[in-house]
Amino acid sequence: MAISLPSGVFSKYNEAIVLFERTCKLVYPEKRTECPNCIISTIGRSSRSTSIYRSGGDYPFPRGMPCPLCGGVGYKATLSSDEIPMRVYWNRKNWVDVGIPIDVPDNVIQTVADMTHMPKITRCQYMELQEHKIASYETFRFQRMGSSYPQGFKQNPVKYVVNFWERRG
Repeated sequence: MAISLPSGVFSKYNEAIVLFERTCKLVYPEKRTECPNCIISTIGRSSRSTSIYRSGGDYPFPRGMPCPLCGGVGYKATLSSDEIPMRVYWNRKNWVDVGIPIDVPDNVIQTVADMTHMPKITRCQYMELQEHKIASYETFRFQRMGSSYPQGFKQNPVKYVVNFWERRG
């Protein structure tokens, strides 16, 4: 027999989740773009700068010197990131039960986020999080462990995703 709960219960539950959320920074893998300032050698497997200025580039340089824009590498690496709100559980005894027993090391945290952020969480390389909301505190870097766990009640229109993160450096 299905139990029908009033919708007000879920609105209070959703408000409680949002009340304790923190802004977490998701950093995605770097994207490499070809340097617009120098000519790239396509011989061999890796593309490198030929140390020849490409006409129309931003920073002219003498032939044979490394490109000042890419340093002679031939590409520029750019990192992109997003900031999303997540509820962070530092203490294991406060973790949300995901339905299966999980054995994790001591340097692991659990986060709960809105299900709409799951594609961003899945795509990210790592997450940066400050220990406290004060800017002078240390920022920690976490790597996602395993799969995401969908969480929520059938009647609740808002669904959540639970993730485990291991501290890296």
